[in-house]
Amino acid sequence: MNLKPISIEDLLESPFPASFYVVQDPATGRFGCYIHERIHGLACFESQVNANLFATDFDVSDMTIRHVTFDEAREIAKDRPTPVVCLMLLDNPADPRLHFVR
Repeated sequence: MNLKPISIEDLLESPFPASFYVVQDPATGRFGCYIHERIHGLACFESQVNANLFATDFDVSDMTIRHVTFDEAREIAKDRPTPVVCLMLLDNPADPRLHFVR
């Protein structure tokens, strides 16, 4: 896998959407997270289809898809235990967009 380092310029030029889809296990309340280049983040998607694919790919099809605002997603990520440090927009998993919350 050929991954490009993320620069602050990339982050500033790519504003995050106003809302996302996140994956949540209704039984435990836990949210889907992802690790990219040793960075742990809350898995977020602009597309509900991509959120469903994420749940299916990780064999967690019983999870629910929630539509949340940017601010709600930030709070969910902040409430996750360390090592989760960001929102990770995964519509393109090879080149995720990150928004750090801590």
